[in-house]
Amino acid sequence: MGRKSIARKIAAGDYQVTRHAYDQMVARDIYIRQVHDAIVNGRVVQRWDERDGPKLAIVGPRFNGDFLKVVVKDLPTPKVITVCYPYEELD
Repeated sequence: MGRKSIARKIAAGDYQVTRHAYDQMVARDIYIRQVHDAIVNGRVVQRWDERDGPKLAIVGPRFNGDFLKVVVKDLPTPKVITVCYPYEELD
């Protein structure tokens, strides 16, 4: 599918968040709206295939100029796997 398809589904509320992603959001003081914005306005920085579907690492901006890295499993109902601050250099 890809980032645009995932972004449409997330904007419509059609997604899942794993317990791990939720715990990481709480620990890092990241709100679900920031995750939405990062996916909608971000870009795919990594993609890898797994037997149950591809995963995308999407980096997008937060409200304060920082960036978030969101890993999403690209499924019919997208699943947010984890959320963090990117540690690699951004172009």
